[in-house]
Amino acid sequence: MDKTTLREIKRIKSDIDFSIPVKSYDSIIGKLKPITYYDIGNDEIIENLMIWRNQNITAYMSHEKATFEGTRRWLCKFILDNDSKILFLLYSDGNKPIGHMGLANGLDLDAIIEMDNIVRGVALGHKGLITIGLYDLVSWVFSSFACNTVYLRVFSNNSRALKLYHRLKFVEKKKQALHESSENDVTKYSIVEEGEASGIYFSYMELQKNDHYENYKNIKGNR
Repeated sequence: MDKTTLREIKRIKSDIDFSIPVKSYDSIIGKLKPITYYDIGNDEIIENLMIWRNQNITAYMSHEKATFEGTRRWLCKFILDNDSKILFLLYSDGNKPIGHMGLANGLDLDAIIEMDNIVRGVALGHKGLITIGLYDLVSWVFSSFACNTVYLRVFSNNSRALKLYHRLKFVEKKKQALHESSENDVTKYSIVEEGEASGIYFSYMELQKNDHYENYKNIKGNR
């Protein structure tokens, strides 16, 4: 991310009033609200993050079970104190938190941003809320920053997530080999060269700005 993007992300993480409306055509069906420094003491948010992490544990590189205080420490160290990361809670139109999605910059390039930590925690609200929420977050990225490409990484055997990302017009560019190991009975994965792989892969997928906007009707028509 460039310095302007980093400054804006840092500012937003201190802005309790900032939110991104999530719309199906002209109807607001939810909102994306960044987790801020003021939320560290919000036990409900910490508990939701912990529960959703454990519910979706196989989607993460480490299958270590999250704890309440461990989740609070993770949020402080790896999200709020990391200038290149931000995590948004996704709320339904009834103002109930139903999941989260974030931004990161794993490639350390100015013109490309990673979509990160995409999780639906509970089945509330509009049936297309995750799809439309992710679309609107990407739209905000493209309109707010000097960015023409977003990318994400997903386990290549996660068919449900792949279906979502293909619908949003993400295109697989390559596969990244993963090695599976176990430490203290916790399964962990690391990116390795092909010869060291355990038969498990990340799908590295990209979405271009033009393809995103051309997909508007297909996504916003999801009622």
